[in-house]
Amino acid sequence: MARKKNKELIDLAMELGGEEAVEVIKALEKKKEATDEELAETTGIRVNTVRKILYTLYDHGLAEFKRIRDKETGWYYYYWRLDTKRLPEIIRAKKMAELKRLREMLEEETGEIYYHCGTPDHPKLTFDEAMEYEFQCPICGKMLMQYDNTRVVEDLKRRIEELEIELGLRKKSRKSGGKSRSKKKGSN
Repeated sequence: MARKKNKELIDLAMELGGEEAVEVIKALEKKKEATDEELAETTGIRVNTVRKILYTLYDHGLAEFKRIRDKETGWYYYYWRLDTKRLPEIIRAKKMAELKRLREMLEEETGEIYYHCGTPDHPKLTFDEAMEYEFQCPICGKMLMQYDNTRVVEDLKRRIEELEIELGLRKKSRKSGGKSRSKKKGSN
């Protein structure tokens, strides 16, 4: 369980701030509590970058700090530590946002007929847009043909199903389970 949580934390850190965020997370895990200067020294990352990463982690509920004033200098020192109590909630919220985005993409892909010239990186146009350009690509002038988005739709449906299963919104379908195997055994 701890390994899974650690992997999820590292993946989230990578998403939030790349390799440098991963290094800061790892250093914080080892030290349990540290100042931004100590983390910069440990990781070799500039202190301003470390601070930016720490505030990003704080904004996402993954780090917390305590502020202590040095009585001699009057300066404040911030001691940072990881706070992973909300990690499952944060990951679930990110997955729900991704699910919403994928559903919107699926609705868009299935709600329109698209046209394309066949050249990679050229725009995929809706029927109305294609009509405006008289079914000629606005970039290269080639004739626009109806775009077959079957694969895109199937990929979106598959990813949506995977996310819904991960989030507990849908049970795993049986078509990928044992029934297809028993048919194979019976046909031999």
